[in-house]
Amino acid sequence: MARSAFTSLRAQHHLSREEDGTGREEVRAQSAAAHYSVFKQEVVAMLEPKKSDVVLDATVGLGGHAEALLDAGAGKVIALDADPRAMEASRARLERFGSRAVVLNNNFRDISPALHDAGVKNISKAVFDLGWNMTQLASGRGFSFLHDEPLYMAYGEKPASSFGAAEMINTFSEKVLADIFFGYGEERYARRIAKKIIETRENSPILTTAQLVALIKNAVPAAYRNGRLHPATRTFQALRIAVNDELGSIEKGLAAAWQALLPGGRIAVITFHSIEDRVVKRTFADFAKAGGKLLFKKPMTPSKEEVAENPPSRSAKLRAIEKI
Repeated sequence: MARSAFTSLRAQHHLSREEDGTGREEVRAQSAAAHYSVFKQEVVAMLEPKKSDVVLDATVGLGGHAEALLDAGAGKVIALDADPRAMEASRARLERFGSRAVVLNNNFRDISPALHDAGVKNISKAVFDLGWNMTQLASGRGFSFLHDEPLYMAYGEKPASSFGAAEMINTFSEKVLADIFFGYGEERYARRIAKKIIETRENSPILTTAQLVALIKNAVPAAYRNGRLHPATRTFQALRIAVNDELGSIEKGLAAAWQALLPGGRIAVITFHSIEDRVVKRTFADFAKAGGKLLFKKPMTPSKEEVAENPPSRSAKLRAIEKI
C-alpha cells in the first residue's frame, strides 16, 4: 500500500476486543479451549448449517464458530486465518472432524485463491468474526500498550499494508500520521501526537510500544492522560488497522465471499467497533441492491447474559444478509 493512500483518510472511517478501555487488558490466560466466541448460537441459528453446505469461516481464530457449525451439521467448513499460530490452534481443535474441516493460513482478503486451494468453487454460508483472539495480545508483535514489545502489529508473517507499525511511525509525514490516528482511531489529539512523534524521532527512532506510549502520554493533556480510557488506546487501534489494511480487507473479503456465495446462501458478520461496522453496513447495502436481502435492518447486539459471561462482547454487532 502506498503511503499516499493514507493522506485522504476520512473521519468516518474494541478495543474491547483488545483492551476494555480502561487500560486493563481482559486477558485471563485464555487458551483455545477457554476462548469465547461471540454470538456462537446466533450464528449457527442464522446460517442453519446442513450436510450439503460448504461453509466459509473467513476468520477462524481459535475455531469456536467453525466447531459450532460443524457440530450443528455443516458438511464442510473452509476455515481461514492470517495468523499461523491461530491457524495451528484451530486445526488441532477441529481435527476430530477429519476432512470436513479444512484450515488454511490465508488472510480473508484472499478468499478466492484460498477456495481454489481447497478445491471449492462456491460456498453456501459464510461467517466473518472481525474480532481477534485474546492470545494475540501476548504474541509479542506490539498489539498491547501494556507491555514493552517491538512495534510491528501485523497479524500474519507480513503486514497487508506492506508497512509495519515502526516503519509507519518513523517514516510517514506528520500529516499522514495525524490522518491515520484520526481516521482509523477517531483520536481527538491526533495532530498533537503526530507532532510529538516527529519531534521525538529526530533524536532517535521509535521502535517499541513503551516508547510510543510514553510519547503519547507526553503529547496529550493531563485530563486525557488520566481519564478512564488509556491514552494510547485509539492510536494503537489506528496503527493496527492501518498496518493490516483492515478496512480494505473487509471490503475485498466480503466481495469475494458474495461472489462465491450460491443463491439462497447467507453471510453473517460480527464487528467490534463503529468504524468496521460502517464498512459492513455500507457493503451489505450494496449487496441488497444487487440481489440480496438483509435478514434484519438493525444489527443484533449481545444479550445481557452473554455480556455478563464475556464482558468484551458488549461492543459486538451482528449483521447478516441472504443472496436471492
